[in-house]
Amino acid sequence: MPRVRVRLFAEYYDLAGKRRELVLELPPGTTVLDLARLLEEKLPGLRGRLVRGDKIPEDTKVLVNGRNIEWLRKEKTVLREGDTVAFFPPAAGG
Repeated sequence: MPRVRVRLFAEYYDLAGKRRELVLELPPGTTVLDLARLLEEKLPGLRGRLVRGDKIPEDTKVLVNGRNIEWLRKEKTVLREGDTVAFFPPAAGG
């Protein structure tokens, strides 16, 4: 089973109970969307933040090994052993 490192930033870090990083073993073939659902299940403070309907919200930035999933297969990107996945909430500002 592939082990991946998950990093949570800004608001996601706070909502996850100040957990900045997790290492998870995932079944082969797990996608970024599957991972986001698993995180919402494991960390109730994140529920409704990482997944809306069947998608990761467009204003949420997700990087796999430093590459934006928009340039990969989006939420269908399959995770592999040793991957690092970073979740960044929408940026506030004005």
